[in-house]
Amino acid sequence: MSASICLPAYNEVRTIEATLTELSRLGPEVDEILVCLNGCTDGTEGVVEAFRGREPRLTVIESELGKNNAWNALVTRARNSRLVFTDADVRPAAGSISALLRALERAPHAAVAAAFEQPRGAPPPPLGTVIRLLTTSLGQDYISGRLYAVDRDRLGAVMAKRGLLREGTLPQLPVDLVTEDSWLTALVAGDALVVVPEAPIHFEVDSMADVVRALARNAAAREQIRSSYPELYRRDDARVLSARTAPRILMNRLSAAPGPGAVVRGLGGMALRAALHRVLGRQIGARRDRILADVHAGRGGRVMATSGRLPSKGG
Repeated sequence: MSASICLPAYNEVRTIEATLTELSRLGPEVDEILVCLNGCTDGTEGVVEAFRGREPRLTVIESELGKNNAWNALVTRARNSRLVFTDADVRPAAGSISALLRALERAPHAAVAAAFEQPRGAPPPPLGTVIRLLTTSLGQDYISGRLYAVDRDRLGAVMAKRGLLREGTLPQLPVDLVTEDSWLTALVAGDALVVVPEAPIHFEVDSMADVVRALARNAAAREQIRSSYPELYRRDDARVLSARTAPRILMNRLSAAPGPGAVVRGLGGMALRAALHRVLGRQIGARRDRILADVHAGRGGRVMATSGRLPSKGG
C-alpha cells in the first residue's frame, strides 16, 4: 500500500531543502510528498517551488498559520490513507519511514506508529550528562510530533469512537491545540498506538534553558487537555506517572527496557525531572501560563513554532 509524506512548513528556509532531498530518496512505497506552507514569510515557498522541478511526487498546498491547520489540510488533500507526518527540520534515519509503515501493517489495531525519540548534543559533562538524563525516558509511550505515521481510516474510527467526529469523516484536529502530538497521544495511547524503536528520531539539547522551555510546553499541552478535553485527559492520566499509576507503569517499562543501562538512565531522568519541577516549578508554571494565554487570545498558530520544541537533528 502506498503512502503520502505530509510535511507542514512554517519559515523553514534553512532546513527544508535538505529534508526534501532526503525524502526524494524514498522508494515507490511513497508516491506522494505533500508540503503545506502555513504563514511562511522567509522564502520557504521559493525553495519548495524550485525543488518541485526535481521531484515529480511533490505537491505544494497552503493553509492558515499553524501546524494544526496545516495538518488538517494535509489529511484532506492526501491521496493515500497511510500518511507519514514529519517536520521540516527532520531528516529521517535510513529505513525509519519504512519501519513505521511496516508497524502499521503488522498491528491492525494501530492508528498511529510513532518514531522513537533519542536526545543528541549537549554541553560537556557534568552539565551535559545532567541535560541528557533530563531528556531521557524510561521507555516511550507517546507520539513524537517530529515523525509518525497515521492510518487515516483507523484514526477517524478512533475519533468517532471517542465522540470527536461523525463516523466516516476524515480526521481533523482542533485548531487551537498547543501541540498536536500530546493530543493525539491522549487519543490513541494504550490501544491504538505502537512505538517503533527501528524508527529513531533525534533532537538537540544544548542548554538547561532548552529543557525548561520544553517542560513548560509539555505542561501547557497537558493542562489544555485537562481543561478542554476531560475524557481524553482521563485516558491520558492512566499513562502518566503518578503515585497511583507508578507501580504498574514502572513494572511495564522495566520489563520492556533494552538493558540495565537503559533502566538506570531512565530512572535517573525521571528523578531529575521531578527535582527540576520542585526547584524551577514557578518558572515552568509561568511559561506554561504564557503559552496558554497566547492560545486563548487566538495566537495558537505561533505557539507551536515558538513555545519550546527542542530542535531536531537528522539521522
